Amino acid sequence: MSTAAATSEVSALIQRDDTPDSFWRVLTQLNRFRLFVAFALAVVGLAMNGSLLSLASPEWFAGVCAVYFLAAWVFILPMRNRLPAFETQLVRHVVVDIACIGTILYLSGSGPAGPGLLLIVSMAAVGMLRQKRKIFFWASLASLVVLSQQFWLVLGGDANLNILARGGVLAAGFFGVALLAHVQTTGVLVASRLAREKGREAENMARVNARVIQELPYAVLALDGDGEVLQFNARVEALLGSRFLPHCHLRQCSPQLAEYWSRWRNREDTPPHPFQAGPDGRRLIPRFIELEPSRRQGAVVVLEDMTDLEAQAQRMKLASLGMLTANLAHEIRNPLSAIRHAAGLLREDTQDEVALRLTRIIDDNAERLNGLVEDVLALNRRDRMRREALDLAEVVPLFVRHFAQREQVPDHVIEVLASGEPRLCMDAHHLEQILWNLLRNAWRYCSRQPGSIRVHMSAVADRVEIDVINDGPPISPETKTRLFEPFYTTSKQGTGLGLYIARDLAEANGGRLGYLEIPDGALFRLSGACPPCKESVT
Repeated sequence: MSTAAATSEVSALIQRDDTPDSFWRVLTQLNRFRLFVAFALAVVGLAMNGSLLSLASPEWFAGVCAVYFLAAWVFILPMRNRLPAFETQLVRHVVVDIACIGTILYLSGSGPAGPGLLLIVSMAAVGMLRQKRKIFFWASLASLVVLSQQFWLVLGGDANLNILARGGVLAAGFFGVALLAHVQTTGVLVASRLAREKGREAENMARVNARVIQELPYAVLALDGDGEVLQFNARVEALLGSRFLPHCHLRQCSPQLAEYWSRWRNREDTPPHPFQAGPDGRRLIPRFIELEPSRRQGAVVVLEDMTDLEAQAQRMKLASLGMLTANLAHEIRNPLSAIRHAAGLLREDTQDEVALRLTRIIDDNAERLNGLVEDVLALNRRDRMRREALDLAEVVPLFVRHFAQREQVPDHVIEVLASGEPRLCMDAHHLEQILWNLLRNAWRYCSRQPGSIRVHMSAVADRVEIDVINDGPPISPETKTRLFEPFYTTSKQGTGLGLYIARDLAEANGGRLGYLEIPDGALFRLSGACPPCKESVT
């Protein structure tokens, strides 16, 4: 870069009042040096009885030192407020230095090696001016002060002509120091400009990154090498159901995700099944994107919500089977009714134990097949509903008693608890079908002791939650991944459609059905809206 171009850039920076902080720090240090010099000169000139300086007028010398010290003290407040501009304050400092030190030089009667050397520091500060002609002016003025004092000594007979040569060397030093400081200043200003530009670019890029992360439809967060959360979007908090504070550690924000992160960072196998988080029990799988091969500098984490993906896959899977299964179910019902009717006639007309056992087998399997047909037909009933405000404190206990009688569940096995007065907007028949499936599963796997099944109802903000809890064995990770998948069952007597239909009916009513992990047993949560109910769908 040429000198002219550098000078132009320096001028532009100063004109924008864009003085670097380092320049103000230099000016502050110069003023502290000025306070020290004023005090030291007073001590040397007065306290030591003029043994080091030949003072013609000690009173005047003390007065000049006092003025110099007070001027330095007055400069503190403008520098702290940075008003007026930097160059204006610098010129004031230089004027005071030349005036006071020049006066002290005349009063001391010493040669150029005396107080005049102190002007070297001021000339270094002059180099911070943007225009060279100003630098030459103040260097010339300082040289003139020193040379005139030396010439005055020669005229008075107090020194010979050799002192003028030493004064000239000091004056040349003024120019050299000022110009050298100006070159260094130019480099500092250009470097400062580049640093500010790079800083603005980095800030703009950080804002763009933060904006992009917030607008992504996925849950994304960035971690450093220690697991500290650097950035995240609102989707992360919604899925994990926890509040993320700036720069919190992942162990504090999400212990489950922290376990996956630790295993991935140590190159261990991460669990292939999703983990559950959030109030709705969303099933999440984290995907880690490494920033460098060693995995020690952090990663970008993308949380994939398998709940919606699995639901979409199920809908696509059933869409192709919908018409076929519905038609097939209707075709099966007629011969199934004939089989059951024939089995009933055989049972009435025979007293043979073997024949009775065979007809009972026919009837049991026909009943099982009829249940499968009813479940298949229920897949097409979600749109035929009438939502109404249901008082759960009355509806659920009545349903539980009916269920216990129908399924022959002993008393006190099912406990019903209600917090407040929960009211739910849902089709009554759909609610009964959902609860029937949940309670039937709970009865199948619970310990069948008093209180083994608990139904808890509560109102949370504008939502109502119904929890069906049993004390049975925990659900395996593989089963949890396919819990709501149609036609999947772990029971020989099940059809694999109960939980799928229950979730489908819950979503049709604007609610949600999910599974939540608890230490002992299993918990299924049905959530829906409180009254007033939206327009009913028929």
